[in-house]
Amino acid sequence: MIKHDVCNYLRPSHSSASSAFYVLLLSYVAAGILSLAALPAGAYELPSATGTHRVAFSSEEGDFNEYTRVINLKGSVQLDELDQENKVIKIIKGRNLSIDVASRTIHVPEDFVMDSDSGTVYGKSGMFDYYAETGHINDGRFTYKNFVFFGKKVELAEKRYIYKKATITTCDESPPHYQIKASRIYLAPGRYFLAYNTLFYIGKMPVFYFPVLYKPMAGGTPFISSFSPGVDGRNGAYVKSNYIFRFSPYTKGKLFLDYFSKKGFGAGAEVDYQKKEKNITNLSVYRIREYGAEDDRWGANGGSWHMLSRFNETDRGTYYSQVFFRALSDPEFNNDFFRSNPFAVSPDKQASLAFTRKSNSTITRLSFDEKYTRTPDLKHFHKSYESAPRLDFQTVPFKLGKTPFMNTFNGYFASVKEADLPYYQKKGRGVWTVSEAMPLARNITFFPSVFYDARVFVATSAVTADLWIGRYGTSLNLRYDRLWGSFDMRYSYTGRLAANKLAKDRRAADKGEEISSLSPELFIMPHYNTYFKANTSYDLRNSARGSFADHLSTMTVEYYHAPRKNLDIYLQDSYSFAKGNRSFVAQVNSGGTQNYTGLGLASYNSQPGVLVFNQTFGFKVPWADSWRAEAILRYKLVHEAGLNFTGFCFFEKSLILYKDFHDFRTRWDFRVRRGVKEFSFLLSLKMNDPARNDRLEESSRNYWHPWRKVGQIRD
Repeated sequence: MIKHDVCNYLRPSHSSASSAFYVLLLSYVAAGILSLAALPAGAYELPSATGTHRVAFSSEEGDFNEYTRVINLKGSVQLDELDQENKVIKIIKGRNLSIDVASRTIHVPEDFVMDSDSGTVYGKSGMFDYYAETGHINDGRFTYKNFVFFGKKVELAEKRYIYKKATITTCDESPPHYQIKASRIYLAPGRYFLAYNTLFYIGKMPVFYFPVLYKPMAGGTPFISSFSPGVDGRNGAYVKSNYIFRFSPYTKGKLFLDYFSKKGFGAGAEVDYQKKEKNITNLSVYRIREYGAEDDRWGANGGSWHMLSRFNETDRGTYYSQVFFRALSDPEFNNDFFRSNPFAVSPDKQASLAFTRKSNSTITRLSFDEKYTRTPDLKHFHKSYESAPRLDFQTVPFKLGKTPFMNTFNGYFASVKEADLPYYQKKGRGVWTVSEAMPLARNITFFPSVFYDARVFVATSAVTADLWIGRYGTSLNLRYDRLWGSFDMRYSYTGRLAANKLAKDRRAADKGEEISSLSPELFIMPHYNTYFKANTSYDLRNSARGSFADHLSTMTVEYYHAPRKNLDIYLQDSYSFAKGNRSFVAQVNSGGTQNYTGLGLASYNSQPGVLVFNQTFGFKVPWADSWRAEAILRYKLVHEAGLNFTGFCFFEKSLILYKDFHDFRTRWDFRVRRGVKEFSFLLSLKMNDPARNDRLEESSRNYWHPWRKVGQIRD
């Protein structure tokens, strides 16, 4: 066995000392090889030289040509590339290998394996410049973590591979279940890969094409790409593509590129930024110009909370701004393109901007708001409310002097335009409240409070005049507290003064008494998984007319019980003693994350004689364990008296199937709803699985899109 070091200390130099050292080194190499060829004894050791970059080799046979300055090695060849600290940074193994000392290159004419910190490369042949760290590999196959890259030719640059006529896969089967073919791939191990002109294959079948595929490969999975083909009655066949990139621990961006065969191309984006002590921001936009349309259809929504700098160092207040908006080109936009959005079938449009100062004792807020509702024809919006601006001010509870009572004040002044009014109103309100908590006995506490409420209207039109109206009142609450819950008995009174006067408004129909009521409330919680709550009120005003039942307000009863981990029951009923039952809601959920059942029932006085059912089922398919299903049924039953049903109709049906294959996950979605008949298919490679604990995504979903399910990329 031949073992030698070849020093790569041959940096460009014209000094005679370097030339002499180079000639001396070559003579030692030649002498060592000739001696080994002549002697069957132990290996002849070359003197080690102090180099910054060198290679060491071992083989069964070897020879050196002093004219060509080439070392030829045969049989179990191993070549180690070492750094200045003698640490092995690259290992090449093969049957044949030659080292050109003059050009500092390594030639491998047959199959070889190269190992480094980046991973393992297999090749049919190749050439390497071990000083410049460049070269090429023919039929190169590179494995990195669970990725397999192949290129007909692979060029090596500094810390980067360039694959030509390449493929990517994470499947360890042969042949692979899937692969992505690309004309060129740029791979920087441990950092990213970038592929151009890609075509996705399942087996030998091409599925879809995309011009560019990019994926960072450090810090978890900061980049996710997924494709969802489908079809629906309105938009035709479509493909929705989603691309997610994590710019930093605080910032994530999403790009949406879609094609609808009947409507055209749509594009959108979403950005999340969260640095909770400084800024929380979300922005989503989407636009499409449908075939034959003159104008774009679009939607935009999001908001931002931002901590502002103080005006000076002596100011102890905290300043921040808040923005929120939801805008649509037309009321049907969400229902046509974003059907999991809860505003898809109940659309509205609004925007708000606010600046707030918060101190230890006060909160001051300057805001601007606009709200729009849809017109009866469902095609346009009209403005229903605008405040520009509105100033709010409130205090935390405080004491005046040595008095034992707590005082609070809150008020606002605004320029407001409300629906059906052709002019702006300038109006304000201020409420001063004095309260105290008085323990009377064990488990019994008395909470009295009094208030004065003043409302001001400033003339802004010829049909209005300056106006102020005062209100005064009290709230007396007696509470009985026990470990099992509490019982409250509250008396409330609100009196109204006449306009612009300090006298009671006795000429009004209610004699100036807006509220005079007695309100009992019972809350029982015998265990952490069970509670019962009931409340109502009795109108004590002299102006109130009717029977005893007419004086009683609607009673609300609420019950929750979770007898075991995977079962919870919720019931709520609102009952009017004068008009009968007003609404009823019931929901029962049972099961875990994969096998579960949900049943909901609702009845509302706005639709008398109609029962609304909501059923959800999640289960593993019995005859195919690798499949999981989720079904949703929402329907109405019309009845006259008792259980005499006269009508039945579904207003939403959907079935979602989930199937995990060896290398990718799939979702099959069937949905039928008002104006919607849709089938969609989502395929996501396992290599694109999001991080298990993506706090940014989870926080954004809870803050901005609480209706989205875990792992759901978009509405």
